[in-house]
Amino acid sequence: MMRGNGNDGRLHVIGSAMRHTRKALCSRIARLAAAPHDAFIAGWPYLVAEVEAAFRHEETLMEASGHGNLQAHLADNALALCALHRVTPRIEAGDTALGREALGALDAILSLHRFTADLALVGAGPRRTPGSAARFARHDRIAMQIVVRSATGKLPGGRSR
Repeated sequence: MMRGNGNDGRLHVIGSAMRHTRKALCSRIARLAAAPHDAFIAGWPYLVAEVEAAFRHEETLMEASGHGNLQAHLADNALALCALHRVTPRIEAGDTALGREALGALDAILSLHRFTADLALVGAGPRRTPGSAARFARHDRIAMQIVVRSATGKLPGGRSR
């Protein structure tokens, strides 16, 4: 259970609301990932809209709490949304394999954000824990691969899929 610095119950409530939003989004991602082909395609735009709404809600909570790592978090959200929007036309055209890959990357990003948001709210601020730099670098590489793949149909380095 996350706690503020002793007497700040407000931070606890904000942290709980953020975790709840992320958990609900991760559950939605899992349901869509398990959906059959046609249901996946039909559900994709709704998921993208839910991600956008969840990110807006979370960003509002982060601003209200004085979150110490807000700018980096906003940049990560923007990158994730960019990747989702870039792959949307291909998913709507039937490329559910790419969509399922994007969902896996999004789920990893959301899990990482739950961890880093909790740290910032309990006073860890913008500092990162040992090993987190490698996780951040990996998550950035995955997101960039999705963007490159959606734009070109090829993986970084010119390899075809």
